[in-house]
Amino acid sequence: MNTAMPQERLAEILDQVIREITQQAAGITLQPSQEALEGELCTVYITFDKGFHTSLSICAEAPLFLRLAQSMMMTEEITDQDVEAVAKEYFNVLCGHIAARLFSETKVSPRFSVPVFYRGRYVPEEHSKHIVLTYSSDKNRHAQMIQHLPLEEEAAVPEHRERGN
Repeated sequence: MNTAMPQERLAEILDQVIREITQQAAGITLQPSQEALEGELCTVYITFDKGFHTSLSICAEAPLFLRLAQSMMMTEEITDQDVEAVAKEYFNVLCGHIAARLFSETKVSPRFSVPVFYRGRYVPEEHSKHIVLTYSSDKNRHAQMIQHLPLEEEAAVPEHRERGN
């Protein structure tokens, strides 16, 4: 992802997909934000195993993932295991849409790992943040979509981008 397309275009794709899928799947509207994530956090993380040498994560305030699970499961009665399972499936769907868009633009067929759920903010070792998109939900909960580059790849990329978009 770091050299196959311009960074600005990749950021646009990530932004479009997270906002569209979150609205469709759970009825949650995400808007660009500069707000810091606070309180209890959860992270869902994947690596691209084929096609691109990168990884993606979504780190969000736990109440946002709870709301996502309640909406997608259509019940208020949600366990921690439900939140984890729904968050991983949600991210799997997001990454599938991202992979499809990347393929249509680059003709590189990306493959990604099974999503992994972490309590707290997860940052992969030997990686740095490349693109960080920060959001606020319609209920004032916050999330970040982050593209991580391995440190050796980071040196080859001229500019790193963090924005509230």
